[in-house]
Amino acid sequence: MQHAAAVSLTCFMSFVVAAAGVMYEQGKLDAAIAMYHKALTIEPSFPEAYNNLGNALREAGRYDEAIACYSACIQLQYSKAIQQLQMQQLQPDASAAAAAAGLSGGMAGIVGTAAANNAAIAAGGGLMGGLAAMAASRPPQQLLPVGVAQRVSVAYNNLGGILKMTGQTLAAIACYEQVVLLQPDSPEGHANLASAYKDAARHDVAIQSYRRALALRPDFPEAFANYVHSLQCVCDWADRPALFKRLEQEVRRDLAAGRLPSVQPFHAMAYPFSADLALAISVKYAEHCSLAASRLSLPKLPHPPAVPLAPGQRLRVGYVSSDFGNHPLSHLMGSVFGLHDHSRIEVFCYALSPSDGSEWRLRIEAEAEHFLDVSSWGVVDIARRISADGIHVAVNLNGYTKGARNEIFALWPAPVQTSYMGFPATTGAPFLPYLITDKVVAPSQLHHCYSECLALMPNCYFVNDYKRCHRDVLNKAALPCRSEFGLPKDKIIFSCSNQLYKYDPDTFTTWCNILKRVADSVLWLLRFPPFGETNIRMQAAAQGVDPARIIFTDVAHKDLHIRRSGLADVFLDTPLCNAHTTGCDVLWGGCPMVTLPMERMASRVAASLAYASGLGPEMVVSSQADYEDRAVLLGTNRALRESLRARLESTRLTCPLFDTEGWVHNLEKVLFKMWDIHLEGKGPRSFEVQ
Repeated sequence: MQHAAAVSLTCFMSFVVAAAGVMYEQGKLDAAIAMYHKALTIEPSFPEAYNNLGNALREAGRYDEAIACYSACIQLQYSKAIQQLQMQQLQPDASAAAAAAGLSGGMAGIVGTAAANNAAIAAGGGLMGGLAAMAASRPPQQLLPVGVAQRVSVAYNNLGGILKMTGQTLAAIACYEQVVLLQPDSPEGHANLASAYKDAARHDVAIQSYRRALALRPDFPEAFANYVHSLQCVCDWADRPALFKRLEQEVRRDLAAGRLPSVQPFHAMAYPFSADLALAISVKYAEHCSLAASRLSLPKLPHPPAVPLAPGQRLRVGYVSSDFGNHPLSHLMGSVFGLHDHSRIEVFCYALSPSDGSEWRLRIEAEAEHFLDVSSWGVVDIARRISADGIHVAVNLNGYTKGARNEIFALWPAPVQTSYMGFPATTGAPFLPYLITDKVVAPSQLHHCYSECLALMPNCYFVNDYKRCHRDVLNKAALPCRSEFGLPKDKIIFSCSNQLYKYDPDTFTTWCNILKRVADSVLWLLRFPPFGETNIRMQAAAQGVDPARIIFTDVAHKDLHIRRSGLADVFLDTPLCNAHTTGCDVLWGGCPMVTLPMERMASRVAASLAYASGLGPEMVVSSQADYEDRAVLLGTNRALRESLRARLESTRLTCPLFDTEGWVHNLEKVLFKMWDIHLEGKGPRSFEVQ
């Protein structure tokens, strides 16, 4: 009888979980979650239900609960395996008795243990401890049945994925290490471990894990794409032409087959891809977001009526970002939200990440008229809130950067939606019909690079907050000296503090040529990430430049980084993907730059910065040969170099580039123009404000 009851319960549970799975596939997340909870109320020791519930909670944005469910699934799987091993060691009669009892008492203990580990995992500080407890409780890998090892690996993969997504990289690595122990021949396991290492800036071991994954499965597009990106991040260019040729072929194959490309838009931004290919990648990722949003089955959200604003009524603008905190976006935009004309604009900030307690987060929270932390909310709830707040213009500050939740915008919570700042490229997204930029970045002959209608600001679209937050740079007596960073006092210092992934072999060859032509010079670079330093020095030696002339410096706190930026004589920009925030750093520091604008947006931002400083013609060149010659001229002509620096320093307080208040005023013109065009009822269109 007890055996029959157990079989009946198993069948019923399978039915309930299957029904919940159908709801999940249909995008009915709330119903699926409720059904899984019902199943676990009936049978709390059902690991598959915990795993599937974790999936539904993850999709709903309820990450802490999902983490607890995945860890419960893992603990239950291990506990059952341990009990089975123990039963095999019992006498047959005792084994039969234990089986007849259904192990119900043991299961209660397992659930209690799982709950304790869940609590440790759900608490940020106890996360690694909780994972260690689970790892310590597992039986030896070789004793696990193959099926159990596979099921545990699935849960560990899911747990690692959500930990990685929420920035808990070390804990994610611990999960993926368990996967490769359980399934050492799994290419996915090694690729996921590599990806977590990559997020932790451990490109050295990431590259090794990607190579293991590709050895196990040579045709593994996602692993190959990330492998190429890791090599790019550490300037390992040994097989670059062949690798990028294969990568482009795989991307075009995916696009032709209607598949999501293995190359992400943010990576494509810095690759030697054509504008049409980069646009096609973004379009496909936008389609993926739209599909994910459609699965949520949310009815059309209400919008403010398309009528002129009444006297005294304000335009409601919603900024959505995961980067309100210690992040370049907040370093640049920190004062923007408080500088709006509050008599005309009502500002809402929706934070997709929890507070990091930084000065930038605290400032934005204090100065924005409305600041809402929605980091623990699901996509649907965030979209509903934006709609309920009556937002006229919603501004996506992420694009395809880390932490983005573009499905919010795919649900159209506002009648006017635009991309700005976070992602310096086209989004390819119909749900982001506008992109805010300027005429230097996007001249008329390059509008084909964009899917969006372009809202062109005067001067430079790129805002910064340096006049308000970094005035100490203006006091030369308080600035650091070269010797504090191991820099020679009596040599010409060329510098580039861009991240290493922005480098390319042609640009580095040009830098080596410059060093050869300016004999008494050095090149000052940023150790970002550190594992690229050896490759750079080897490249220099191969081109006949003494590696000792390459000086690396560690990443510094933002304030110090800006204050030391002016120590260089000339900043050498990276053409494929420019200095953006870094460009503001060096120009505010008084250091002239040389930049070569190309075709796509990320390659033209520094030129826009230079022109907005008022000295563009002396810093912007039109070819690689001109780039080299201009840098050499500045390096060898002291009078010219010092004159350019003096003029740059003298215009910092008056030029448009650092006029944050004026920039905010121009942005408001853009936002009101978007609303006026919306009232016309003819759809978005490109425009320019003066």
